[in-house]
Amino acid sequence: MITNLLLILFSIVGMLFLSTAQAAPLSVVEKQISEYITQQKDEQLSLLEKLVNINSGTTNISGIHQTGELLRVQLEKIGFKTRWVEEPANMHRAATLIAERKGSAGKKLLLIGHLDTVFPKDSLFQTFERHENIATGPGVIDDKGGDVVILYALKALQFSHALDNTSITVIFTGDEEDSGKPTSISRKPLFDAAKNSDIALDFEWSITSDTATIARRGITHWTLEAQGNEAHSSEIFQKSAGFGAIFELTRILDTMLTQLSGEKYLSFSPGLIFGGTNIDYNKNNSQGTVFGKGNVIARVAMAKGDLRFLTADQKIEAEKRILAIVRNHLPGTTASINFQDGIPAMSPSSSNLALLEKYSRVSNDLGYGLIRPLDPGVRGAGDISHIASIVPANLAGLGALGTGAHSTKETLNIDSLSIQTQRAALLIYRLTHFQS
Repeated sequence: MITNLLLILFSIVGMLFLSTAQAAPLSVVEKQISEYITQQKDEQLSLLEKLVNINSGTTNISGIHQTGELLRVQLEKIGFKTRWVEEPANMHRAATLIAERKGSAGKKLLLIGHLDTVFPKDSLFQTFERHENIATGPGVIDDKGGDVVILYALKALQFSHALDNTSITVIFTGDEEDSGKPTSISRKPLFDAAKNSDIALDFEWSITSDTATIARRGITHWTLEAQGNEAHSSEIFQKSAGFGAIFELTRILDTMLTQLSGEKYLSFSPGLIFGGTNIDYNKNNSQGTVFGKGNVIARVAMAKGDLRFLTADQKIEAEKRILAIVRNHLPGTTASINFQDGIPAMSPSSSNLALLEKYSRVSNDLGYGLIRPLDPGVRGAGDISHIASIVPANLAGLGALGTGAHSTKETLNIDSLSIQTQRAALLIYRLTHFQS
């Protein structure tokens, strides 16, 4: 069952936001940071266009490297030491780009973005296009928009001499959309950086202009397989033949829907299904063929999907209940389910809420209003979730505002680039210059 912590946190936030928050005047340095970002908005958008026009689908390793190189050169110009960390060749995934500055002032920060997109080299969706105040293109918000928010927030801080003596690590993963397995290897650079960080900020896209993310659901992948007795369809439901694999598979899915779908922040989605006499499935490319006839009882059936959860306890309890459903077989059938951990949950915490409050204060001082926590049910898993249990405080959804991620309707609100960059820059400034 879901912990009451989330409800407590959101009730606290609700009370905070019922009161009228008084905006504080920006300091001289903060005004300089904000003004620099406004002045650089055309340059920032131009760089984003260049990044989007480079295909960097997860399997396009050269495109991902080319994307990262544009950012790497810019980061070195403002005093960051950079390096690429390669994954083993047999994982067929791109490297992680790391940029670091080491100092002793304020909190030690970890800023997270990613270089890959979900659009392969042969996708029809390949180019950046602008239509007044919106732009479309592969990765324009997920996550190249977020990447340029990171870069220009840091450029503004450097311009204002506010990066001196700070400790900031920037991680741009090359395979966020489909991470190399095992993640103990592909996410090692992220784990290593997290161990030396006080705060993690993730720059995937902002879903609404007045929210940020203090909790993200985790993801587990599952494969469900059912077996029945191959026989003439006229014998179905008889003791000699049983119910067949397809009925057993659909019984399980329907019971899962009936018993578990009402639980808050728990979801499970079957995304692929096969059933018939024979199945030939290739797990590497998620494709397969099936043979069967309408007058033959199905011998085999399988389904693949995911399970999403807000806490580790919720995941464990859901898996137990699903296993119990699977084991209650129809006559003449058997079934099994295999769970494979994907990304852990970024569970809600009081420290995440306190960080959100600082971010909200920054936004309000800039004149953009208060920021409230995003409902975890409307956001998927992400890289920050891998290290949320390591870093004391975490905040996500700080990238550009837009819609349609993972689709050919991926759209950026152009004005949001400057707004989100100003918010991020001032948050970073305050975290690295003031202890409270």
